[in-house]
Amino acid sequence: MLVKQFKYCPPLKKDIKCDVLIVGGGLSGISAAAEFLNKGLSVVMIEKNIAGGSSTGRSAGLLTPDSELDLHQLVRKYGVDAARDIWDAPCRGIDRIVEAIKKYDIQCGLMEQDSLFLGLGKSGIEAVASEMECRRSVGFTDQQVYDEQELKTILGAENYSAGIRYSGTYGFNPLLAMQGFKDLFIDSGMQIFESTEMIRLEDHTVYTHGGSVTAEQIIIAVDKLEPAISPFAREIFHTQTFLSVSEPLTDKELNLLFTSGKQMQCWDSQPVYSYFRLTGDNRLLLGGGSAVTTFLKDAYNNTTAIKKVIKQFKTHFPFLKDLSFIQFWPGLIDTTRDLLPIIVRPPEQRHLQFILGIAGLPWASFSGSFAARNILNAADEDSKKYYRYFSNRRHFFLPGSLGRVIGKPMLFSINNSWAKFYQVDKKQKQDHAENEF
Repeated sequence: MLVKQFKYCPPLKKDIKCDVLIVGGGLSGISAAAEFLNKGLSVVMIEKNIAGGSSTGRSAGLLTPDSELDLHQLVRKYGVDAARDIWDAPCRGIDRIVEAIKKYDIQCGLMEQDSLFLGLGKSGIEAVASEMECRRSVGFTDQQVYDEQELKTILGAENYSAGIRYSGTYGFNPLLAMQGFKDLFIDSGMQIFESTEMIRLEDHTVYTHGGSVTAEQIIIAVDKLEPAISPFAREIFHTQTFLSVSEPLTDKELNLLFTSGKQMQCWDSQPVYSYFRLTGDNRLLLGGGSAVTTFLKDAYNNTTAIKKVIKQFKTHFPFLKDLSFIQFWPGLIDTTRDLLPIIVRPPEQRHLQFILGIAGLPWASFSGSFAARNILNAADEDSKKYYRYFSNRRHFFLPGSLGRVIGKPMLFSINNSWAKFYQVDKKQKQDHAENEF
């Protein structure tokens, strides 16, 4: 099998100018860059690693809107109308990235895979029922609910109490996709510099170790933003996930796993959920963790967490008890206290847009394209509501400043639990600041 050789992008070693600078080569940055193709603007992208080499490329490649957030949580928190608006963001993100992959023939193992949310125990049955009710309330019609016995007709699993399935979702290899888009952008005249880290931001100029970029408009779409760059870094939290990939499944194992013959990407109703999907070469990608390992420090080279995830997974699929998982990798996911992204244009720096705390690839795709379309004046007035929904000023149970006293992991846990299970936003939407857009 031939291995794709992607273009080499040396680090920046000079001072340059452009119309638009994109800082970050993950899915947010790549999605932003895609909007500028053939728009007549000079665009530069810098990435501290390689394109897709950080959180995006280390993910499971799930293109589903609710791997992090359940719709029923948004309906309770914001009401039906606002929940429909917010849910539409990742759905549009999926549509845009899939459309671009197909349009430009990006070879990244794109596979249409239905989403299947699996309930565990009585609470899992209630979660599935609530999700079904909420999907109907906002107008979705493609979902189907399964009880424990009905699940066996589509998934060869044991001890799941209920499930809800819907279509329009995909899996892909995100690292291959980001590198494929990178080559496309270079061929279109865009300048891309890998191994180029932003170390300082002053007005319209971003400084790196070897040079600088001065731009009319700047989109900052990075994970693990440094506080020295912006105080917005205080709004970002990091949770630990673990992923593993198996040896290829046999035809017999595949038939036992997906009993209907239809592949799906699945996750369960645990607070720190486990998830899995099949890759294009018939390997299982399996991920998860626990409440303890979510904030585990120095997790690299520590196999304890993923071994527990694999062991638990095999209790549901005993026919895979001898399946070997041959590689694992951990990763820190950027997120916010309520798992919704932050997209903000500082009122005093309207040439800047920050895209932060992205937990989930569909949200990244939407956020990047949204920021770019606002620069192009292609986001209509209705779309500007997302600056309110995804404001850094939205309400949380505990203030960010308390993290200095109780620690950011504890602050995240309390705020996230409150947002996930109890919060009701009486205002329904966040008012915008003066001159915010």
